[in-house]
Amino acid sequence: TLFGIEGNSQRLEIGTNRPTSDALHIFKLFELKFDTIAPGLGIELFVLEVPKFDAHIPVQENIWSLEGNLDNPDILLLLDRVANKIGEESIKRYLPDAHYWPERSVKKAASLAEQPTIEWDNQKTRPVKILRKPEPITVAAPVPDYPPILFRHQGKVHKIIKADGPERIEQEWWLQEGLHRDYYYVEDETGSRYWIFRSGHYHDEQPVKWFLHGYCA
Repeated sequence: TLFGIEGNSQRLEIGTNRPTSDALHIFKLFELKFDTIAPGLGIELFVLEVPKFDAHIPVQENIWSLEGNLDNPDILLLLDRVANKIGEESIKRYLPDAHYWPERSVKKAASLAEQPTIEWDNQKTRPVKILRKPEPITVAAPVPDYPPILFRHQGKVHKIIKADGPERIEQEWWLQEGLHRDYYYVEDETGSRYWIFRSGHYHDEQPVKWFLHGYCA
């Protein structure tokens, strides 16, 4: 309802077929009726009333589908809002990199326009969270190629009740750094699952070391 300076009032009414939180859509509906307003000497007060409404159930917008990319205007608008709200440095984009070791297999993109030089490897199962740097753990494990029966991380002992593996990831020969890795998915007595690996063999000259590298769902 619009209240004019002279005391008169005018009413505009709109409606939607279903509940919506799309502010632009609602504004467009009002815009269709703006030419019916006779403001006279001006508008002193605007009152918005919703006499009839239904519950609105938010629905996740499907903008991150496998077909989505940075040409999608919805994604670009979202990035603009995030950057202006919490800072452009909070937005990071990553591309696949040609490395065997998981922590080296991605790199930060220089810009939104930079294109990948290789395809993402979607053939291997990976944890939902991979640590940037593997964290050392101590284990009790049969030798030579069995998974541990327990491991200790940050002072806490995890008794392993299930294990899958190993998956061998070789040394990156062009760097000649580190040893090959044997990865295991393990589950402890609480049902938590981890991604751990052994660096090297027990019969190698260098001492064997174990690391935690990821957390599974």
